[in-house]
Amino acid sequence: PRIDNYLNKARITSYTFCLDISDNCNLSCDYCFNKSKSGGATSYAQAINYLEKMFKTFPSGEKYFVDLSGKGEPLLYLKTIIQIADWCKKKQDELRVEVLPQLVCNGTLLTKEVASILQKHGILFGVSVDGNKDIHNLHRKTKDGKETFDIVIDNVEMIQNKDYVGCAATLTKDVFPLLESISDLSKTFKTISFRPARGEFCFDAISEQEWEKEYDRLALRLIYDVKMSDNRLFLCLMNGDDYFGRFLNKAFGRQITLNRCDAGISRFALDLDGNVYGCPAMTMLKNQKYDTIERSLSKQNLYKQAHRCKGCDFKFFCGGECEVVLNETGDPNPVMCAFKQHLILLANYLQLYCEQANPKMDVFLENFSIEKSRRMTKDKKLEDFLIQHPNLSFTEGKLLFDVEQKRY
Repeated sequence: PRIDNYLNKARITSYTFCLDISDNCNLSCDYCFNKSKSGGATSYAQAINYLEKMFKTFPSGEKYFVDLSGKGEPLLYLKTIIQIADWCKKKQDELRVEVLPQLVCNGTLLTKEVASILQKHGILFGVSVDGNKDIHNLHRKTKDGKETFDIVIDNVEMIQNKDYVGCAATLTKDVFPLLESISDLSKTFKTISFRPARGEFCFDAISEQEWEKEYDRLALRLIYDVKMSDNRLFLCLMNGDDYFGRFLNKAFGRQITLNRCDAGISRFALDLDGNVYGCPAMTMLKNQKYDTIERSLSKQNLYKQAHRCKGCDFKFFCGGECEVVLNETGDPNPVMCAFKQHLILLANYLQLYCEQANPKMDVFLENFSIEKSRRMTKDKKLEDFLIQHPNLSFTEGKLLFDVEQKRY
């Protein structure tokens, strides 16, 4: 009954429409979920046809994201990306809500010139960098076996306004010194997001135990940071979509969650086969395509996810298992359940410790977490600004507003 009470009050404020621009890639990462690359691509006309249908189906969003990452390397199709980004500006002028194009790339093609083009067209972008140099080069190589870590870091260092470029990293069975890697990467990236791999590279029982020890070491460093009133690493992890950062946000923000994932709820993905799935990873599961897309689907999927783990004591922090994993096994992965429970306990301990040892920092991180959650809703200050400047289009007004707010 408690879950149903929360579900009845649930309100979806933002939507993410994913596009598989292409499954082509210039790298050969061993843990890539896309094992059968066709080299195909989605045309601009196909992309816009899909987006128009999705906006028509879900017209009540306060904010929209158009994710162009797909299953390959999006920057191989820069021209199409720019065309879609320009269309997004026209769409947000029409709807008068933010329609934000975004992508994650592997960083090897992200030259200073390419980054400048992306920023000029208002495209949010992140870079995949895995752990430290040795681990990154172990998994992320070119098709002819060349290492890529130095190329990626050098490219990012040359980007203007690189403070807005986040780092997306994958954790596998290969355990590395997590604290040292976060400390090193935080010198280049202000936002770092580590997330476990799925499939054959997912944690086993042994590596999960080793990763728990690494996160214990990280927690000890964060305790020290609380004593020193240093919130830099907290913000690195809490600002993006880091696995541990999610739980830190829930703990410091005094928040709960009904589901771990927005796939099929507020996120949908167009595959190269022309079908729509819950997320890019689910496009590999042809039995998971949606025959029809309707508003009631989001509510149905939310109820299904929320009730699956209703007997678990950690449900309001965890939010359940990945839909891709459930499709393969039928049940949550017990190894990953143990890992998530450990991180949840660490996050809550850190919040309770901070509340006692450094109340001012606790309040700061609580406010940060609450403010971050508001990124998925309409910006009230921007809305008021636009009302005061009715002669400006939405895009023009937002640009002027960002300048006055001194934000990029």
